[in-house]
Amino acid sequence: MAQSFGVVEDKLHEADFFLDRLAEVRPHSRESRYYFSAFVAAARTVTLSMQTSLSDTNGFQQWYECAQRELKTNALARQFLEIRNTGAHEGRNPLNRIDFANLAASLKKQLAGDHSHELLLPACGPNKGSILVDVVEASTSYFKLLVRIVFDCYEQFKCAVDPQWYFTESSFSSQGKRFADALAEFGYPQQWADFMPSVEDGWRILRSSQPSCGINDLFEKYLGKVITGPDHNATNGSAPQAAPK
Repeated sequence: MAQSFGVVEDKLHEADFFLDRLAEVRPHSRESRYYFSAFVAAARTVTLSMQTSLSDTNGFQQWYECAQRELKTNALARQFLEIRNTGAHEGRNPLNRIDFANLAASLKKQLAGDHSHELLLPACGPNKGSILVDVVEASTSYFKLLVRIVFDCYEQFKCAVDPQWYFTESSFSSQGKRFADALAEFGYPQQWADFMPSVEDGWRILRSSQPSCGINDLFEKYLGKVITGPDHNATNGSAPQAAPK
């Protein structure tokens, strides 16, 4: 299974950490610039690490091409990619950098008691120029898009990225393997399969030592969804169901 998907989980948590810190610090502070730069860099790495982790997984490349098209056609995603590239290659940070055309609007917000972090983004539509946006709100909208893409990826390839879904009968059957092969991956004698009360019990015992989805907290926080485990129905009084092929 793709153990390296943990890198994707780490980067998603890293980006969430810096976004939370950005929301907590005062505007125009040195810390705010550091947190924004770190958030943009970590967020950009999420999809790159996802691509590296699953490049050898059957069907991933076609799925990822669709995800890439969505990101390329999303104006906010394109703008954050440009911010990341400019920061990485030129060292520039656009946080709270207000041009003369938007200075009056920025001062009006501050006088009204709105001391949010500010960012200039290109205006949509035929009109040229830029618009003043709340950095935390824009960053959160962009991050929700990334979290949703990772969620879709996790659901599509959960037998490859989730340790519990990996140790299911359907997962091994799709690889031409059996329960005895799963025992061998744990380093157990294949003959132990003969002593299991049932095959279903055997699979459940093997995956009971495996962690559940490591980013369900972020799925819940930003999407209101979670990835359930293969034994979720069993805990609710129903028989466990195998993962879909």
